Amino acid sequence: MQITIRPLDASSDVEIDQLQALEEALDAHAYGGIEAYTREQVRTRLAGTRYWSVEHWVAVAESLEGGESVVGRASAMMPLEENLETIAVHAAVHPALRHQGIGTALVEEALRPAVRASGRTLVEAYGEIPADGDPDSADLPVNRLATRMGISRKNLAVCRAAPLPVAEDLLDALQSEAEERIGTYRIELWADEVPDEHLAAYGLLMRQLELDEPDEDVEHEAPEYTPERLRLRERRRRDAGTRAIIAVAIAPDGSIAGNSEVEFHEAERSTLAMQENTLVMPGHRGHRLGLALKVATHRELARRAPRMRSVLTWNSHVNPWMIAINEKLGYRIVQRELVLQGRPDL
Repeated sequence: MQITIRPLDASSDVEIDQLQALEEALDAHAYGGIEAYTREQVRTRLAGTRYWSVEHWVAVAESLEGGESVVGRASAMMPLEENLETIAVHAAVHPALRHQGIGTALVEEALRPAVRASGRTLVEAYGEIPADGDPDSADLPVNRLATRMGISRKNLAVCRAAPLPVAEDLLDALQSEAEERIGTYRIELWADEVPDEHLAAYGLLMRQLELDEPDEDVEHEAPEYTPERLRLRERRRRDAGTRAIIAVAIAPDGSIAGNSEVEFHEAERSTLAMQENTLVMPGHRGHRLGLALKVATHRELARRAPRMRSVLTWNSHVNPWMIAINEKLGYRIVQRELVLQGRPDL
C-alpha cells in the first residue's frame, strides 16, 4: 500500500466525502456513535476565522487497482488574537490501518515542517489513550509521536460517556437534590443562541471558564469572548448543522451565575452529543447550580434530540467537583486524553 501525504483539497467533493467517512470511522471506533456532517458542513468546520488560521493534510492510500482513499489526516492551527506563541497540531489514522507508519508520516511530512514554517515556539497537541493505559508509557502511539514533535505531557483529561436518554427518575432525583440548595436561583434554557441582552455577561462567563479550568502545567492565555466572537461561534455552529442547548443559572439579582452547554448534530444519522462546558461563577458556588444546570440540559436533550444515543464529556483529572456530578448522571470512563506541550527545536 502506497501512502502519500498531501494538503487537503477542500474543493474536491470526493476528498471531503472520504474525510467525513474517516471521521465517522474514528468516532464509531472510539465512542460508538457518529456525527453525520454534509460536504458543506465539513467545509465549514475546516475553515479558519479571524481568530485562528488552520492548515489540513491527508494521508492518501493508493490501492493496487489504482484507486485512492483518505486513511489519515493532520492539522495545524494558529491562534491570531491570543496565544500567539502557540501552534496546535493533531493527527489521526483510520482504526483499521494503525501501526503501519501513517501517523509517523503525517508528523514528519506535514506537522514538523508546518511548525518550523510557522515560527511559533510553543507546540500543543492532544492524544487519546486507553482508559487503563499508562500515560507515561513510551509504547503508546501518542507518546511516540509526541517524542518526534519534541513535546511532553502537561495535563491528563478523562473522556466519559453517558448512555442516552438519562432515566427520568434519575433526573428527577438529581433535580430534587439540587433544589435543596438552589434557593432563589433559577435555571433558564436558551436554544442555539445567547440573547442580545446577555452577550456581554456570557462572554465574561466563557472567559472565566478558561481562567478557572484546572489544567495542571498547560500554558494557555484565556481569550476575550467579545459579542462578535460569540456570534461567530454561533454562526459557525449553525452552518455546520450543529444545535446547542444552553442552560444558564440566573442569580437573585438577575445576573448570570453559571452555564452549561450541550451540542448535537441535526442529521438523523447523528447519534453522538457533546457536553461542551459547565461553569458556576465565583461567588455563586455551593448552591448545586452545576448539578441543576446539567440536569436541565440532559432533560432538554432527550426532548429535542431523542435519536442521540450517548453524550461525551472531558474533564481534567484534577477536577473532582465536575467529575462527581458527571458520575451521578451516569457518565463512565471511555478513554483518557493527554494534553502535550513543549518548545522543541525542530
